[in-house]
Amino acid sequence: MSVSIAEKVYRYPLRQRWWRATLANLLVIASLGITVYQLLRGIVTASEPVALWLRRTPWLRPLYDGLSPLPSNLSLWFPEALAMLLWAAGGLFIALVLRNALPAIRTSTRGLLVEFAGGWLPVAWEDMQQIHVTGDEAGQRFILLVIPAKQAKRLTGWHRVYGLLYGTTFQPAFLISSSIEKFDDLLNTILQENNRAIRGVEGVQPVMVDEQRRSPLFGLFLRDASVELSAANTVLPPTTAPEVTSTLPAWSLIRIAHLSVIVLVLIFGLLHYRSYWDRALTLMFPELRSNPSLLWVSQDPVYRAIFLAYQGASVPFFGFAERPDLPAPMWLLIAAHLLLALVIALAFALLIAIPSSAIAGQNGMIVRFLPRPVPFARTLPWASINAFQVIDLGFGRSIAFVQSPALPWLSRLCGLIVTGKWTPGAILIGTMKNWPALIERCEERLGHLPPIHNTPRFQPAAFMPNLQLISQPMATITALKAELAATDATTTNLLWRAGRVMLVVSLPLGLMFAVPALIDGDRWPELGIILGGISFWLAGLLEWPLVVLISLIIHGVLDNDQEQVHIFTFYPLVQMPRLLPLLLALICLIINLPWLAAILWLASLAIAYWVTVALWVDVYEWEGAQAILGGLLPAIWQLFVMVGFWLLR
Repeated sequence: MSVSIAEKVYRYPLRQRWWRATLANLLVIASLGITVYQLLRGIVTASEPVALWLRRTPWLRPLYDGLSPLPSNLSLWFPEALAMLLWAAGGLFIALVLRNALPAIRTSTRGLLVEFAGGWLPVAWEDMQQIHVTGDEAGQRFILLVIPAKQAKRLTGWHRVYGLLYGTTFQPAFLISSSIEKFDDLLNTILQENNRAIRGVEGVQPVMVDEQRRSPLFGLFLRDASVELSAANTVLPPTTAPEVTSTLPAWSLIRIAHLSVIVLVLIFGLLHYRSYWDRALTLMFPELRSNPSLLWVSQDPVYRAIFLAYQGASVPFFGFAERPDLPAPMWLLIAAHLLLALVIALAFALLIAIPSSAIAGQNGMIVRFLPRPVPFARTLPWASINAFQVIDLGFGRSIAFVQSPALPWLSRLCGLIVTGKWTPGAILIGTMKNWPALIERCEERLGHLPPIHNTPRFQPAAFMPNLQLISQPMATITALKAELAATDATTTNLLWRAGRVMLVVSLPLGLMFAVPALIDGDRWPELGIILGGISFWLAGLLEWPLVVLISLIIHGVLDNDQEQVHIFTFYPLVQMPRLLPLLLALICLIINLPWLAAILWLASLAIAYWVTVALWVDVYEWEGAQAILGGLLPAIWQLFVMVGFWLLR
């Protein structure tokens, strides 16, 4: 006796489908555009009559100019076209993967129907063989890989791509995400109908749900668990206490400085953005080169030479084929908008790092990033706050660092500076009005929630060495030593941790070289720029073994392996305070303020000297000139790197 089930269609939210379709369509359009452009260049290069016709036809002349400069023969065109067509093929491949990655699912009496390329592929209930599961730490988000039996042969060869992307099989399979509507109902239907269907089939095993076959790729997307499941199910007791509102004073120094930095980034970023347009317009329109407001462009020797060579004529829109080091109007305009997007993102990240006010109520906290009446705020349910850490900065100053995935994504930059980890967070300043009442309310509300990894959510005296090393270096280093001694991590794990920290500390050096050069606009991006950025990144990383080995030689403990390991694991951790001025220097280079970037870089050297002196005093008990010399070691190395940077930039 067969049992029929009602047919249902399970789809993903409209927003997800729209974004996937839009991105896939853009990739298809770009790929087809690249293909058509390269084929037209080949046709015009191969056929002189076609080129002559395009030149002589007025309404087709812009097309000819757009295809120019043309290669002199097909042997020069072929390698360029092959490279571009490979990029186009890659774009089409990614578009197809996105289009069909998360298909709609229909359930029927006989099995599933999986959407593919506008149609439906049947998969019988008894053909379900395995389901590989990848979930987040909270057990709330999942990506499943459903693998039919080999003999079923219902899916296409294209579906092998999803098994390869998942990283657990080469068999044809399809993906199901927990974001699909009625996910639990769909999963239960698959399991129940599979058990029902195999009862009458001899030798067929029920579908195996394997939670150990996790996807390395999709696991990265699910690493940040939003809230632990126990916290999500915790009901906070009601309170009759009124909500607490804490606000930064309107004319406080920190608020004025914070908003001033954001305004300066926007102003100089927009001025730099306009300079890209000025250069592109003078290249495309000769009559603008004599405009008084654009005369500054001709002061550049490269542009002056181009203007002399193209007097009364516009420069080819795509630039000079044999001279990628010369400016092209198209790349100038693309780079201008990349710069604009980057400036807006950086200004936004700076804005959300320090909220102007916080309102602690019964069900959550509202952080407001701009004063009223601007409606720019974010509500953080208490269960979404992973940590509320009160940090003593010394000199009677304190702040609170709020970690919550409910904050905007770019708040991770603030989390990187404060914690050294890519975690979303925001800083509440201790000079806020009603600060004690705010702290008390947060302690009361978060005290009802379970800890995360045995760490309470509210921490009234949090240890945050990245911030405390500057104001209290000796006490912070002592506490950091005690923290490392208390861990049960192996020496290998400690060295890996130190290596990751030093990679983060030195990363801004590579970004400072590569990012401004890649969006410079005056030259096409080159592989050499990326390699140069990697070289400066490695030069910053080289400071770690170099400085530590010199200090060991000076102290005479090269034969003490335990002491060597101790210093090697400890040195990168005390260098994290340099991250803030280096990131600010990167922002200055992006908005074309190199002199301010140099000052901030020098400030990072001063911080390196300050914390390194404290490190040697604590570890080696150095004093006087010996401590000063030891503190100068990283500063001297960074000065060499800095000189090389400005010479090659």
